Amino acid sequence: MQIDFYEEFPTKENLQKLKLIKYPIRLFVATKSIEEFKGLEKRVKQLKKDTKVAYWPIIRNSYWISPFSNTKDLINLFRKLDSIKNHLLIDLEMPKNKTMMLKNILSFFKNKSIIRRFMEENKQRITTAQPIETIFSRYIQIRGQNFNIKTEKSFMWYTSMLPNKINKIVKRKLNYIKNKEDYSISLGTIAYGILGNEPILSPKNLEKDLQFVKRTGFNKVIIFRLGGLNKEYIKVINKFQN
Repeated sequence: MQIDFYEEFPTKENLQKLKLIKYPIRLFVATKSIEEFKGLEKRVKQLKKDTKVAYWPIIRNSYWISPFSNTKDLINLFRKLDSIKNHLLIDLEMPKNKTMMLKNILSFFKNKSIIRRFMEENKQRITTAQPIETIFSRYIQIRGQNFNIKTEKSFMWYTSMLPNKINKIVKRKLNYIKNKEDYSISLGTIAYGILGNEPILSPKNLEKDLQFVKRTGFNKVIIFRLGGLNKEYIKVINKFQN
């Protein structure tokens, strides 16, 4: 399996965890600007030169990319992204500020079209982080969290954050997905994210998730997030990486 990582908070301390990894990876680095990203890319290459550094843009006001984001913010972001050639993460989640969903409801379809157009034009260099279509599949489609575009889709299956009933439904859904080489599975969380209270996945349970993903036929995983890495997690990950 290819096992890559997200890093939502690319501090010096978190990036130092790259030294624990002995194989080439992709690292999806979250930043608010291309200028900041380019500086971080250089730092990552100094720590681990065989790392492919992908840009995870944090969009102004809404944080994540969504049809409920401000139209101006989306246009400005995508214009800037055209200036770099790096692989990109389009994180399709509802705005961090939930009032934006009501505020921008009239711009929803225009914004969805803007996102779709950018993704169509850049699909070869995009990974989308998105929910798995389970019992809420139609709802996810309507909210603009899944686009029928041939990008690498990374299904966010953070088992530590989900009840057992939902995890069982997700497993059934993953079993039935065809063309598994077109997808990756996002696992975790092994460190807190922007919410600050995400339940942490133990090394033992990470191993169980990796075993299931491998057995089901997926060969790409992205772990959230690098900063939580330690020797115990590395022992588990080394059992599965190519």
